[in-house]
Formats: sequence, structure tokens, C-alpha cells
Amino acid sequence: MKRIVSVLLFAALLMSACACAESVPSISDGLFSAAKEALSLLSYGEYARVSEVLPFSGTAPSAEEWEMFAESFTTLDSGTVQREVSVAYWQDSHWCLAVPVTEPKKDSVEVLMLRSDDGETFSGYKCTDWAEARSGYESSDYVTWNEEYVAGTPVIIAD
Repeated sequence: MKRIVSVLLFAALLMSACACAESVPSISDGLFSAAKEALSLLSYGEYARVSEVLPFSGTAPSAEEWEMFAESFTTLDSGTVQREVSVAYWQDSHWCLAVPVTEPKKDSVEVLMLRSDDGETFSGYKCTDWAEARSGYESSDYVTWNEEYVAGTPVIIAD
């Protein structure tokens, strides 16, 4: 009898874990590319194009809003951003997609963080640091690296 109850409890636990996994939408590879391109455009001051590149679920921010947002960064200048490393992690019922401005050697490296509720479009954005991104992906059960950062591996910085 104990075996039957144990097997049934294990099966119920397994089914609930599968149900949770199915409720997390996959994240589109296109969002990674769009986020990296947007970071590059912000660094060049091409604010009008940022809204064209990033697919937003609602009304996309205006060029003026992107310009004000770019001022939040202290290291975003003249196109010298890395385009290799980016990570997405599931947190509080949405994806957080983080693209560090430079090689994320330190926790203080600035990050363009984009939010996606459905894995296909963005619904928010903010400027944060690598410490927040690292904390997020380390505590998440669902993490997708577009290009994982490994210390000591060269990261290409676009000119």
C-alpha cells in the first residue's frame, strides 16, 4: 500500500512539474537579435530606428523617449557596445532579456534589460547592471543564453 501511495504521489509531483513547464512560453531567437541591434542603435544615437527594430506588444516608445532613456547609461557611447553576450531568464511570469553594454567582467557593467510577457514581443525596458541580471538568471529555473559569457573568452566589441 505504501508503495502505491508513493508512486501516486511521485506521479502527481511529476505531472505538476510538467504543467508548470508548459506554462512558460519559449523565447524567440529574434528577440535576442533585436535587443542587440537596439543597443547598438542607442549607442549611435539612432533613436528613431530603435522602435522600428524592437517589436513591442503595445505602442512602441518614441524616438524622444529612447533618447531620454539612453541618457540613463554612462558607458553607452559612439557604437562601442558588445554584440555577443545576452541572456534571457523567466522571472515573475515574464522573460527578462539582458544585453550588457560591455563585456560583463564586473557586476557594475550596465545592461539593457527588456521585458517580454509572451516570448515574442517586448512590453518594457530599463537600464540596470550585470549584478541584477546575474542574480536573476542564477535564481531562475528557465534560462536561455544567446551567447553565454565565459570569463577569459574574447568578446567582440563593435566599432
